[in-house]
Amino acid sequence: MSAIDPKQAEQEELVAEWLRATPGFFERYAHLLNEIRLKHPHEDRAISLQERQMTLLRTQNQELNRRLSEMLHFGSRNDKTQQSLVAWLLRLMGANNKADVEVAVKTGLAEVFEVESVQILDPHSAFESWINAPLCGSAKELAAASVDLLATQVKIDAEWQSMVAIGLPLGKSIGATQLPAVLLLASKDETRFTADMGAFYLRQIAELVAAALDRIQAYEPSVS
Repeated sequence: MSAIDPKQAEQEELVAEWLRATPGFFERYAHLLNEIRLKHPHEDRAISLQERQMTLLRTQNQELNRRLSEMLHFGSRNDKTQQSLVAWLLRLMGANNKADVEVAVKTGLAEVFEVESVQILDPHSAFESWINAPLCGSAKELAAASVDLLATQVKIDAEWQSMVAIGLPLGKSIGATQLPAVLLLASKDETRFTADMGAFYLRQIAELVAAALDRIQAYEPSVS
């Protein structure tokens, strides 16, 4: 592919910004969805904008299925937990808007982990470090500074005796730059989440949730 000169790049950025700011454009000119031709991501042929979007959705669903297989393969889990995870993933993949994704996440993970509270906190730059190093442990184990940061975004229930707060890498599955949100799980059981819990499993769940939110474009990309 030939390099794009700076002037053309600037013009294309203006067009992209205008389209983002004018969501009704393709409603008024719906015929363009079939007329605009894009390069197929895996084949040497052109496809419509609608076909490209369907290809993207299929790819993302395949990625969700791949991660489900990895999760079920990782470690030994009892049948009840496996069944709950499968049911959760199926519901997550079937969710087609932000509200449905959030319901699937909250009800499904509450059942899988048997906890009293599951929440998705809005994107915030302060959550960046929690993507690779989740906040996890009993209320006694957690650092006061981390709990204080969490308290700026959500009301901490006095009955919560252990918690997990893990950053959701929004935009990662679609190659976009976005601030991370946070998946919060809280339990009245002090031993439910401990500081020595493996972060791998938690990160896998966080990436699945983030990918589901990316698929339906739940949040706007960050402005650089």
